[in-house]
Amino acid sequence: MKKQICVQWHSFFLLILFLAALSLWRCGTSGLKLQGSGPQAQLAYAKAVFDRKDYYKAKNLFTILVLNNPTGEIFETAQFYLAECHYGLKEYIEAIAEYEKLIKSMPQSAFVDDAYYKIGMCYFKLSPGYALDQEYTRKAMAQFQGFIEEFPDSQLRPEAEKRFQECRNKLAKKEFKTGELYYKMGYYKAALMCFNQLLEEYHDTDYADDGLFWKGEAHRKLGEIESAELTYRSLLARYPTSPYKSKAEARLAALYKK
Repeated sequence: MKKQICVQWHSFFLLILFLAALSLWRCGTSGLKLQGSGPQAQLAYAKAVFDRKDYYKAKNLFTILVLNNPTGEIFETAQFYLAECHYGLKEYIEAIAEYEKLIKSMPQSAFVDDAYYKIGMCYFKLSPGYALDQEYTRKAMAQFQGFIEEFPDSQLRPEAEKRFQECRNKLAKKEFKTGELYYKMGYYKAALMCFNQLLEEYHDTDYADDGLFWKGEAHRKLGEIESAELTYRSLLARYPTSPYKSKAEARLAALYKK
């Protein structure tokens, strides 16, 4: 009995899918017409709809193609563009799932490097401002790093490296702003921990000289004169053009006057 019900539901689902597909293929988009009736013609039409940035309709068309062609070149292309439709609609979680499906199903596909990169971009787009939780930023950074290692010759590598560094800058900014807040509240040891963490993990970011200067300031406030001096001198040596240069020089000149 249960088996019979399942068969009936499956047949009903296929009928609905057929009717939906028929409706979509017949409904032109801004003058576009389906040329032919086979899967290749349907794929070409779906891509033309996608190129018009009608991502919602294209998503439905590619979904039908994927369901009707679970293997082969049609599936490969349709699956990638299905993920791209979700991306175009800013449905980033859904896009990640579809990109991952392509990578898992067809690891040798010519679309794999694009899919791998786009997963990183999805996490990047989901990443909130630095003051909020940075889980997606870390996932994006890990994805871009994995992409660079896996596809070193890809044309997308420069973009991946750029996004990777942007993620590091955001994490560095969060660490710096946390340390800065502790400093303003008078919690100088806690501030030092943040600045040290920044300099250890994100020494190659835009906030490295900020971290060094304010580390020196925290040491100075704690009366740790030698440590403050070493930190200011390190700032001047590493970042001779830093905006903090004149302040660091003034601090060094004043340290031993008292």
